Amino acid sequence: MNIRKSDGGVTFHPGLVRNVVPQVSTSDDRVSAHQVLAALAKRLKWWDVEELAAPGKESADRRRYPAKIDFLGHAGRFVEAEGVQAVDASFTVTCPGGDVYGSVSTWFGDAGASLACGVNPHTKRPWIQEAYQLTCGPLKN
Repeated sequence: MNIRKSDGGVTFHPGLVRNVVPQVSTSDDRVSAHQVLAALAKRLKWWDVEELAAPGKESADRRRYPAKIDFLGHAGRFVEAEGVQAVDASFTVTCPGGDVYGSVSTWFGDAGASLACGVNPHTKRPWIQEAYQLTCGPLKN
C-alpha cells in the first residue's frame, strides 16, 4: 500500500495467498488423526497438540483481522504480512498385526511482519521474503 506522510493511521486488510489444508492419511484406521497429531506434537517437543491444526480446519478458517498501522509521517510503500508455520511429515507406527504408514500435513501459530518496500528485510524466513517479493518485487541486497 502506498502511504503519504499525511495519511496517519492506515488499515490493511489481509488477503489469503495460500491455503494449507490439514490432513492425516494412514494405511489403516487403527491409528486416528488425533493420535498422529499428538505424536507429532511430542516429536516436535515444544508444541501442544491443540496448537496443531486438525483435519477439517483450514488456514482460511484462521481469523484474519484488519491491522491499523500509524506510519508516523513516513511515506512509501508498505506491506503487512501474516503467516503460519506449515509441517509436512510421513510416519510409521508399529502396531500389533503390522506397521501402519501415513502422512500428515498441518500448521500452527501465526506470525506477522511489517515491511517497507525498498528496504531489504534481511531475514531467512521464506514467508517474509515471499510476502516482500509478492508486493514489492525482487529483493535487492
